Amino acid sequence: MENKKAGNIHVRFASIDDNEKLLKIERESAQEGSIWLVAFREDFFGRLKYFEEGFIMIAEDAYDIIGCIGVGIDNLIVNGEIKKGIYLFGLRTNPQYRLKVARWLKSIIQELQNLLGPTDFDFGYASVKADNTASKKILEHMGFSTTATLDFYACPVRKTSQEKSVFVEREVDLETILDLYKPLEKDHDLLLQGTKAFEVMVTERRLRLFKTEGAYALVLDTSGEQDFGITRLSKGLRAFQLLAQGTLSPLVRIPKMNERLRSWDVLLFGWEDIRSARKIVRKIHRCAWEEGITLINFSRDRSLGSMKGAVGPLSFRIPFEIMIYEKNSINRGSRPIIRTPTI
Repeated sequence: MENKKAGNIHVRFASIDDNEKLLKIERESAQEGSIWLVAFREDFFGRLKYFEEGFIMIAEDAYDIIGCIGVGIDNLIVNGEIKKGIYLFGLRTNPQYRLKVARWLKSIIQELQNLLGPTDFDFGYASVKADNTASKKILEHMGFSTTATLDFYACPVRKTSQEKSVFVEREVDLETILDLYKPLEKDHDLLLQGTKAFEVMVTERRLRLFKTEGAYALVLDTSGEQDFGITRLSKGLRAFQLLAQGTLSPLVRIPKMNERLRSWDVLLFGWEDIRSARKIVRKIHRCAWEEGITLINFSRDRSLGSMKGAVGPLSFRIPFEIMIYEKNSINRGSRPIIRTPTI
């Protein structure tokens, strides 16, 4: 593919007229590493509805859109105090301009600084795959540094037995959600203080609460809205994928290459004993199997230890680094983070 030459770069807010072009760029721009991931959406602006405030900014020249970045603004708890945080997401470069990344980023970063510098935010944060060195270097150039590692455990959906002792609540209300998060405020960071994200999820009926004695899980159904695909795997993972497709497929949904994958994200997972945790996991798998889901994504701050004992050996750990830029001192310390629903 020919590399276009970026002439004079213009930075502006994205509009709905840019949607199709931005979706195309996202589909063609994989997050690289041992597992290459691409996103599939119907609406590039869909994530903004989960923030109190937000916008998408694009850089373009006379020919086309060169790149884009999303900004979401919310109040979060850090070290027991409410701070205004700016989340950077959706950093994408048009593959036709892949040799011009530094130039367009310099323009868009400068414009972001002009816009956000005078505002009253306390910190910025972003999440990036730990092996995605290119994106990490970009964020480091912007003044971000790694403060935590959030391990995601991607689990192919298994056809498990019915777990009758686990109750599934499919109509989760806002009060129930807030009651689950409230006890975590005293010793975790990055808990949302606004309710916008949860209100949207409740209205769209995307949440499920799994409960049994001694354990619970709050699950977000992202299927159809934020699907993803695997475009490349390391040799070892590719070999396992091919082997598993031939031997496990009747009982396990092994993701295929370049397939649009429907997934569930486990936002909260708490347990008092490992047996109860495994019951919850089995029930989530059973429900996901019945609804045509391919992957279940669990996550946990690495400082809290591995989740393998709860989620099972057939899971793939994908570490994401949480990188933070402090405009004002936030005294984060070493408290574990909770994955916000917008990461």
